[in-house]
Amino acid sequence: MTDTFVSNPSFFKLDATLKKLRNYWQKTFDAQQKDITVDQWLLIENLYKHKKTTHNELARNTSKDITTISRIIELLVKKGLVIREVDSLDRRKVYLQLTPAGVEKYKDVKALVYEMRKVGWKHLTEADYIELTRILDTIYNNIP
Repeated sequence: MTDTFVSNPSFFKLDATLKKLRNYWQKTFDAQQKDITVDQWLLIENLYKHKKTTHNELARNTSKDITTISRIIELLVKKGLVIREVDSLDRRKVYLQLTPAGVEKYKDVKALVYEMRKVGWKHLTEADYIELTRILDTIYNNIP
């Protein structure tokens, strides 16, 4: 058996695809005057789903490092989309949650995000999605 997976430039293709997707999303956000970045959207979406979470949980849920999370959260706080709430029992623990304006931002952008996702999946089947997800999960889980 040849080591096609070693010599094949699949990781370049994956990286290039992700960059193209991020650029497409950001250009669309900008054209629609949504006033957020792709990374800000990912955190807003995650906070909407989890309602109240910590920096560490948000980092784990989004596969981002704490420094990046902190930087993005600071911007979202300044925009009035996120609030920090200190735990009453453990002052070191800070919870993050969307403000009413943050919930409105989520609702405003969600439909656009769904439409952008459809663009990437055009001409692909549910089986394609399942297979791609399986492959990506396997690669992700192989990495220490």
